[in-house]
Amino acid sequence: MKVNEEQPLMWHGAALPKDDALRRSAKQAALALAFVLVGPSLGQVQKYAGTWGLLLYALLVFGFWILAPRFLRGPGAIASERWAYGFAIVTGLGLLLLFLALYPLADSGIVGGGSDRDDALNLGVRELLQGRCPYHVRTYLGNPIAPLPGGLLFSLPFVLLGNSAYQNFFWLAIFFLLARRVLREARHALLLFWGLLAFSPVLLQQIVTGSDLPANSIVVLVFSWLVICAPGKWRPAAALLLGLGLAWRVSFLLLLPSLFALLWREVGGKVALGLLGLVVGTFGSVLLPFALHAPHGISPFLEQNKFARFDDIVPYASLLVPLAAGGYALACSHASADAIGFLRKSALVLAFPIVCGLILATLQAERLDLHLADYGVSFLFFGALPCWASFLRALSKRALIEPQSSTQ
Repeated sequence: MKVNEEQPLMWHGAALPKDDALRRSAKQAALALAFVLVGPSLGQVQKYAGTWGLLLYALLVFGFWILAPRFLRGPGAIASERWAYGFAIVTGLGLLLLFLALYPLADSGIVGGGSDRDDALNLGVRELLQGRCPYHVRTYLGNPIAPLPGGLLFSLPFVLLGNSAYQNFFWLAIFFLLARRVLREARHALLLFWGLLAFSPVLLQQIVTGSDLPANSIVVLVFSWLVICAPGKWRPAAALLLGLGLAWRVSFLLLLPSLFALLWREVGGKVALGLLGLVVGTFGSVLLPFALHAPHGISPFLEQNKFARFDDIVPYASLLVPLAAGGYALACSHASADAIGFLRKSALVLAFPIVCGLILATLQAERLDLHLADYGVSFLFFGALPCWASFLRALSKRALIEPQSSTQ
């Protein structure tokens, strides 16, 4: 690669030295990654550290990633590929031990109040196995079963193993393997995984409490990626599983316009329509029997609409915010350049309703209220992977240029 033979980059109408342009690109990718990592954790940090702790957390994370391009001169090897896989296994085992130690405390409410999302899936799957509709039971916190039937079906093998909370470990391993495929090196995927754990504490909180949000997000990400990138004969199977994953939380339906636009460009209209038909058909066939099961068949849809609580300050917020999110998803639906671009756009689309919820919650409480930020785990993996890939790409290009610059 002869860098000096390429056309000079332009910045505000003037030629920009390539090293400066790449440095700027690395800073932009690092800043975007910091936003992705910080956003979902705002609520948990505010809950335990207060507003000043929240400010300190944000300053530390943004400060680190703003300075990162200066001291990370290139994606140097932290270890060989074999050692990277070994470190990944050790990291996974460490998370499992942490879960085994803290989950009983969190589930009992002694530490942090716990979560009943795992209990909802456990109860729902057991009701299904008994041949009963799962949406008439309540969790130990008195809440209805919120996950849609697709979530129950994905959780079934893990409930049979003892607890739906185990699925997070399986899907985190799948995310690591996908990241290794995208980034082409296991050590780069390992650094991304460590970064998620270190800078986004909500992920650890979700794992320890057995929440299904990480698993749900990774399921949709993985099968969306496979629908786009898998060989043709495997795409229908990926589309069926994606439809099942979408029948877990309705918010992920916002990704369909962008996915369809990219498929239309990549494989043509006929194939794209067929794949979208499989996705939507699977989604509908899983949900329809429960939606017709009156009177409690539609309770998950009601439970997943977190904006109904704001109807008193913004009339019809429970309808307007989802419509606005759908409109934003359509506005962003022009075809992405590639699958990485689709992930980046998906993170923005998934973040839109959460930002709306944070604004409404703050207005309602008349103080900074960030408890809904936890739902940002839905975009955490979608945003972190493309931002990290862009950051590594910029550093790699700088590493190619700097030796040439030093010899001139």
